[in-house]
Amino acid sequence: MTAEKPAVAPIPAGYTSLTPYLVVDGVGAAIAFYTSVFGATLVGKTDGPDGRIAHAELDFGNGRLQLSDPVPSMGLLPPDGTNAVNHSYVFYCTDVDAVWRAAVDAGATAFEEPSTFVTGDRFGALLDPFGHRWAIMTRVEDVDPAEAQRRIDEWLATQL
Repeated sequence: MTAEKPAVAPIPAGYTSLTPYLVVDGVGAAIAFYTSVFGATLVGKTDGPDGRIAHAELDFGNGRLQLSDPVPSMGLLPPDGTNAVNHSYVFYCTDVDAVWRAAVDAGATAFEEPSTFVTGDRFGALLDPFGHRWAIMTRVEDVDPAEAQRRIDEWLATQL
């Protein structure tokens, strides 16, 4: 009789189905920023032979973020340094005002100061010192999905 191998979990422990991977010019400073401002924990990092960080992983409590220094030969390039971005990351936390302020104090560029949005989320937006846009959010009101959609439709009518 042969023992069956235990099933391998398709999503490793500590991960969610989606794990963003950021390319950051100066990833060591980014690790310090994300651990200090967002309260992330460094899970591990691998230094490349040239001294750059080839891979690092941060745990945000309910999700992970992977990041590295640029590797142009692999097509891994950092943001271009402008405020024009083609992506944004959402970070839910317990106190958007405190986290947003800490980020700005640590060198992030403010896009929107925290305010309560129609979805029931307190929301603030910023560009971190490495060119990545973040929406910092805290749920402050539980809104029924139908009511949230009504509110969003009403808000959009004033924006477009």
